[in-house]
Amino acid sequence: MCVGSFMNVVIYRLPLILLGSEDNERRFSLAWPPSHCPVCQGRIRFYDNIPVLSWLVLRGKCRYCRTPISAVYPLTEAITGLWFTGVYLSLNDPEITLLTLSGLASQLPLLALFCLLYCVMVIDIRYYLIPDVLSLGILWAGLVFSVSGLLSATPIQSVLGGVFAYSVLWLVQQGYRVIRGFEGLGRGDVKLFAAAGVWLGLNQVPWLILLSAVCGGVLYGVRTFYQKNSLLQVSCTSSEWDTDHSESDIRSNKLYIPFGPAIALAFLLLYLIQI
Repeated sequence: MCVGSFMNVVIYRLPLILLGSEDNERRFSLAWPPSHCPVCQGRIRFYDNIPVLSWLVLRGKCRYCRTPISAVYPLTEAITGLWFTGVYLSLNDPEITLLTLSGLASQLPLLALFCLLYCVMVIDIRYYLIPDVLSLGILWAGLVFSVSGLLSATPIQSVLGGVFAYSVLWLVQQGYRVIRGFEGLGRGDVKLFAAAGVWLGLNQVPWLILLSAVCGGVLYGVRTFYQKNSLLQVSCTSSEWDTDHSESDIRSNKLYIPFGPAIALAFLLLYLIQI
């Protein structure tokens, strides 16, 4: 859950660093300034920063100004804690635990992949943005794990999978742009496909593309259903919209949906099947 707490920091601060914010006028990073309320600027003490428990004790509000604290924070911490617990329980050898070097090494790819993909999903939903530091971080981590023998894909399969996935999706992106006049697939999505290709290997790339499309269709259907019933308001914030379409056009015509979550879900599912 402590890892989930840091993921909350990444999800909140990384887009602000990349897209720019008022806080950028002073020193601003993932590590500085310390955790604080964005409304009253009150510094969050260590006893108010205990994963899940502090949020419950404070009843989801800032101790100082009583501003509501989003439930996304404890939810991320709880989901991450449950994932780590599930990985621990899935260890085949009861003599090996995550606290040992061999136990941690055997499950490190699965733990790292979940954390990175979760951040990608939430950031893409909020900002229609997949930071390069996350997608390329996944890609290079996959290459390292492959060379280390921690992935089922060999280093050659990983390299070919990444190149093939990037090439195919880049051609699709450019072709759609030429035909329709605007981007139908973001550059971040293409890079995430390449990262997934590295982890899964060349043979799994067609399945990745197919399953991503299926997941994207399901997510789009769910979002459309909730929009029609006024149960969900989608907020889009980005610094790089296509010049032919304003933000109001995006919202009204539903030209774009975040595709990153669909890729991430398909990616994680295929990886779980492989192991």
